[in-house]
Amino acid sequence: MALHATPSGVTARWFHEREPDHPVFHFSHLNDLLRFEPDQLEEALMTGWRALKPIPRLDLLVLDGTLMNLTMGLMVAMEAPEDRIRRVFGDIVELLRPFEPTLVQLTYPDVDQWLRTVSAQRGAHWIHVMHTLLAQTPFARAHAATSDAPTSAPRGTPARSPEIGLLRAFYARLMGLMSDLPELWLGQHVDVAVQDEDWPRVRRDVMAALGYPSSEPTVISRRALMGCAGPFRGLNTGCDVTVTTDGHALFLQHHDYVVHPLIPTGAPRSYLVEGYPSVVTFDADRSAQSPRFQMRSALHNDRLVTDTFCRVTAS
Repeated sequence: MALHATPSGVTARWFHEREPDHPVFHFSHLNDLLRFEPDQLEEALMTGWRALKPIPRLDLLVLDGTLMNLTMGLMVAMEAPEDRIRRVFGDIVELLRPFEPTLVQLTYPDVDQWLRTVSAQRGAHWIHVMHTLLAQTPFARAHAATSDAPTSAPRGTPARSPEIGLLRAFYARLMGLMSDLPELWLGQHVDVAVQDEDWPRVRRDVMAALGYPSSEPTVISRRALMGCAGPFRGLNTGCDVTVTTDGHALFLQHHDYVVHPLIPTGAPRSYLVEGYPSVVTFDADRSAQSPRFQMRSALHNDRLVTDTFCRVTAS
């Protein structure tokens, strides 16, 4: 969304929930927060929101997942009563009032489709990590009878049944709150239905609702796309990744078959990894006459790193 706003002259900054310099929430504190008592957790969360200040020369600030997924999600994980969750949500809304904020929600038909979408984007490793975190929480203990019961994973979800059971119970509860809490929101509220995972349409709908002109996607020649495609390996990390193309766009395919679309940033040969604070920039290794790219990532996991990737040639 931030990329779509910049062609119209708007200065924008998007923060992924796990960026180290996030203005509200530091993901590295998550394990500490999960050990807090309810009063401590509430104060820690509110302290983060109180610290939010306007950023000079910035027109649009996008805080991805910070309010619903992180703040409300932590309170659900700690089994906070609904009246307390609603009160904290209302307090945050009051803090945000001077910013003239807009709440943007992507609404899925059901929790299973949401799990399919996220697991396709983040892989089985994400599901395992989330299950490990949730298993430590009061929510897991309170819902052990239902979340540990044998259950079939949603089709296309690469996870074992016990892990999916806990995640399904948790996100079903969180999604229920997400449908109710916006009634307390005082600013603009944009609700976009996600049915066919047509992300270009979703982005256009959100931008139109916010009043920003839609920008035409950057057109890249088929020859240029094909020149970037192929298997690559990180010089320092040894990570393997394959760049693929459908003739219209580029994609990163990882070892666990997770595929990330690459979105042109507007700068030459520069792409944003969709959904992550990671930028891929292609150039040419003139001495080897072989394409390579640099990945710069503000967060690191089993797929996203900061490294130079060179094409792997058959020996």
